[in-house]
Amino acid sequence: ILQKMEIHEIAAKGYEKVADVYERGRPSYPIDVINFLHSMQKDVSDKTIADLAAGTGKFTTLLSTIGAEKIIAIEPVENMRNKLFLIPNVTVMEGTAENIPLDDNTVDIITCSQAFHWFDASRALKEIRRVLKPKGLLFLVWNLRQIDKCPWLKKVAAVYEKRLPSTGSPGYKPKEWKKAFETENGFSSLEHQQFSNVQYGTIDSQIDRILSISYMAALPDEEKKLVANEVRELLESAPEINGKSLFPIPYYTDVYWCTSLKEA
Repeated sequence: ILQKMEIHEIAAKGYEKVADVYERGRPSYPIDVINFLHSMQKDVSDKTIADLAAGTGKFTTLLSTIGAEKIIAIEPVENMRNKLFLIPNVTVMEGTAENIPLDDNTVDIITCSQAFHWFDASRALKEIRRVLKPKGLLFLVWNLRQIDKCPWLKKVAAVYEKRLPSTGSPGYKPKEWKKAFETENGFSSLEHQQFSNVQYGTIDSQIDRILSISYMAALPDEEKKLVANEVRELLESAPEINGKSLFPIPYYTDVYWCTSLKEA
């Protein structure tokens, strides 16, 4: 049985508490990303896909529509994993990127959405290379809010950023997580593409989004209530929202990919 110590401490503490909030508050991914993945492989009817750190299944659900022979969702946090069992035709397993519960050379595609920055990247890449077949595909995805283009998002970001723990949180820092690819020789060069991704949400869904951030989820309940109230007041007074029950939230989606250079 995997121990919580194998997961980043902030992620372990936070995500165990907020599976429902995560499911409600986190956005899905643009269909263009799934179509792009599908276009790389053409026929996936004989392919096995493993979705690492699958969370509540936001990306796994989309993967389940492309007709792969087998989809395996791997997730270390029990409360997150319980959501995955609701997705049809998906095998759910307990595991981490650094300790993938699969045999060597058994996976055609490994996907990872919103999570690679949490991994011990060097260990994870060795494990990913181990389970990927020769020329197997690694496909990394992140949804990112366009904070600089949206005044109310910038104000809301200030609410949670001031609560960032002194130890920090990995966050999405491409310069940091890419370093492991520079020293791991088992993959082709990383390639990158960006997709537009406008989502629509409510004030409640935006509060859930903020409370699903790892270090926010680990806060005491009283502190979470203060955050929720502060965010609600900001959004209710934001002129761009102007009392709308549903409003646009500007995102973009970053995709990175590479292939295993293993010999057949």
